[in-house]
Amino acid sequence: MKKPSVILKLVIATGFYIGYLPLAPATFACALSILAWYFLLPYRAIYIALFAVLFFWGLIISNDLEPLMGKDPRPIVIDEYACFLIPLYFTPRLILPLAISFALFRFFDVLKPFPLRKLEHLPGGWGIMLDDLGAALYTTVIVLILKTVFKW
Repeated sequence: MKKPSVILKLVIATGFYIGYLPLAPATFACALSILAWYFLLPYRAIYIALFAVLFFWGLIISNDLEPLMGKDPRPIVIDEYACFLIPLYFTPRLILPLAISFALFRFFDVLKPFPLRKLEHLPGGWGIMLDDLGAALYTTVIVLILKTVFKW
């Protein structure tokens, strides 16, 4: 039987077990970010604090679970739902910008353009979290450009 602390870590790391979905768990985990964006964005300080807490928990928890589950295990999705909060912070509360932010984040997370693939090879929680942080930053740059161009 698993210790309660391991179970709690699994619940957080897998996004309340979304990570165990058989198809596209990382994509579905982004729905957690969208919920936080929808309900918490008006409370900017809480939103930023949520990102910081999730990111640092992600580093610690994924570092603890990786020896049990293997290198960058598929069920761990805290990296997606924590880091997707960054581009969402700059995304207007409209469907088209939301869809574009989502598509860009998933594109960069899956494709892992330079140097994201290298970040993925870092040890432990760093390798799990930093490639998604990079995907979030790439997405944010494009979202900010689009906001300027299209006056969102």
